[in-house]
Amino acid sequence: MRDNIPSAGRGNKILPAILIAANLLMLVIGVLTIPPNLPSAAVKESPAPRTEQTALVTPTSEKETPPAATESGSIPAPEVTGVSLSTEERPDLEDFLWYTEDVVYDGVPSDANIIDNIGPLTGSWKALIIYDPNNEYDAGAMEFLNVALAGAAESLSLTLDWYQIFWANEGESFDETDMEDGVFNGKWENGGLWASGAGTIRLTQFYEQSGKQYAIGTMDTPDGIPALVALVRP
Repeated sequence: MRDNIPSAGRGNKILPAILIAANLLMLVIGVLTIPPNLPSAAVKESPAPRTEQTALVTPTSEKETPPAATESGSIPAPEVTGVSLSTEERPDLEDFLWYTEDVVYDGVPSDANIIDNIGPLTGSWKALIIYDPNNEYDAGAMEFLNVALAGAAESLSLTLDWYQIFWANEGESFDETDMEDGVFNGKWENGGLWASGAGTIRLTQFYEQSGKQYAIGTMDTPDGIPALVALVRP
């Protein structure tokens, strides 16, 4: 059994909109990335190395102290923290299959570790916003972005770094990297957070499973179109 299971009716309404948008998105990406003379294989150009990847590292003259062994002789594994999980990598649809194919219907897995404080959650996340999930306004869309959570329980901020949006009714994706970041301010309350800016984001559940952190919630948009929100890292 899983926690917070939504009604079957809601799930059945969401399924067609998500699958149609997802399939069209993958089709568009495939058409754009497969060269005409290579119909059976997509060629992806290697990205230029980042500055931090090519910078020389000056070795230190001091010897590194190995981690202390436990009484059994084993060396403890390093603790996974919010800082180490923070990522600025751009998201894609595959990052959110855990949500679109599972959690959106069945809720948070029963064996997940619930995170009930903001401490381990600050830093950057991959994010997905699904607009009009029940297809009630003919405004279905999937928006990919990065979200940075900063601050403390009494005063926190979400910075939304827009990346790409796919409109289901147009069958096209649009680059949003030149758009100004959105800033939302709010608080941590009752095991989740809310933050308001151009609308209000409510992330009601945070949890950890298999070395990753997840968050789910909703967004109240300025034009009244309902939206679902999912975050993941690394």
